[in-house]
Amino acid sequence: MADSFDKLMFDGLWVLHWPYRAGVAGLPTHGVVPARASGVLIDTCMRQLLFGRGPRPVIDHPDTPTMEIYSGVQAYRLLLEVVTGLRSTVCGETNVFGQFRRAWQDSLDRLPASITQPLSPLVETLLGDARRIRQQHLQGVGGNSYGSLARRLLAPPRGARVLFVGTGALARSILPFFRAAETGAWNHRPVTPPVVDRWFSTTQADMAARWAEHIIFTTPADAEHDAGWRYRLRHGRVRSLLHLGQRHSEASQWNGVETAFDLDDILGAAEARANIASLQLVRARSACNELAGARFPAAQPDDDHLPLLISARG
Repeated sequence: MADSFDKLMFDGLWVLHWPYRAGVAGLPTHGVVPARASGVLIDTCMRQLLFGRGPRPVIDHPDTPTMEIYSGVQAYRLLLEVVTGLRSTVCGETNVFGQFRRAWQDSLDRLPASITQPLSPLVETLLGDARRIRQQHLQGVGGNSYGSLARRLLAPPRGARVLFVGTGALARSILPFFRAAETGAWNHRPVTPPVVDRWFSTTQADMAARWAEHIIFTTPADAEHDAGWRYRLRHGRVRSLLHLGQRHSEASQWNGVETAFDLDDILGAAEARANIASLQLVRARSACNELAGARFPAAQPDDDHLPLLISARG
């Protein structure tokens, strides 16, 4: 049962959703800036999602792809499913919770109080509901993070040298899962180093390649960048490699690497675990539905309404 709350905090809730689909991107670059000025924008590899309270912004660009519009109970349920990882390709993954919190903090720093103050109690309630669902229904499924799945695939022994190529948010979320290893990191441009045992400067890529026994690429697929690393790894000393920016259909041939994995291997491992935990996922989705209904007692959350689809292309 949901805790007591001020239901006025949910009045006027809206969500605009751009899920990434084959052949359909999210907002065009010139559309992101005005969107960020009108609400909280979550931008991940899976979706772009903008939410707020009050009058909904008009997103009117000729090249804006089809977007989904949610309001009220449907909007809150979507937010819950996204924040708990139930809408992720790696179902039940935990990274998205941190992404949501960072997006909210960015909005607090950037947006006027007239936008963030009405949202603050709603976001606090949403995060509390998400924690409750994870604790009650997704224990163990939470292992479906990129870090835990990467560790299972590579299976480095204690003390093995694991190199991260790329030091963005994804790399930093995976690093804690390799505490038992000796970690190193390299980035193609100067950045503030993450907490690792060995940091390689931008000019030390060759040294990093010779040092590594296992490698995790958290960078996008890039023909020139990846070709450079294939050349460096031809020495044959790397036991396993995971490229999170590549799919099977575009995977490179990593000569000199004993075992190479890509994003599809991660998704396959996640799917296998999700099948085992399917009952937990069903219960978690049901809990999202019930909590959304409790927050909007006048609505019927189990009505399977479709979102309103808007296309600037007509």
